Amino acid sequence: MEEKMDTTALIASYESGADSIRTLIRSIPEDAYDFMPETADDWTIRQHVIHLVDSEINNFIRTKSCIAQPHSNVYVINELDWTKNLGNRKEDVNDYLDLFSLIRKILSSFLRTVPEADFTGTYFIRTYNNETKNISLREAVEMYTKHVLMHIDYINRIYDEYKSTAQKRR
Repeated sequence: MEEKMDTTALIASYESGADSIRTLIRSIPEDAYDFMPETADDWTIRQHVIHLVDSEINNFIRTKSCIAQPHSNVYVINELDWTKNLGNRKEDVNDYLDLFSLIRKILSSFLRTVPEADFTGTYFIRTYNNETKNISLREAVEMYTKHVLMHIDYINRIYDEYKSTAQKRR
């Protein structure tokens, strides 16, 4: 069974996700950002970064909704539609990373002011994939801490495939 992190450590881990993704993206050449992996319906590195930020913007509102309007329904993006319909643009990855860092910094500062009881006692209502669920503030922070790690894993796999494909072309 996974032991729960104390709230201070959880917030620090959440905030550090911005540095983790930025460090990874800086290590990848820009010509790899738009490489499309062979896996059906996969995304490019650029699409993963943009998705992270789009999702984080929504998370910012949801997190504040936990406190401002507890027990309210919140908006959830359909990530597949967003990526399919918005994903072919060549938006600047660095601008997105700057925004991601700023959102995480602001939200982490906010979370440090929230009383401990609110992390488990307040929630929002999320409907996602036809499932309606109450998500506590703690669960939301945990979910978005893991979200960036999941996309880091995807990006690493895409970059590995990119390098492998580049070697075969030589």
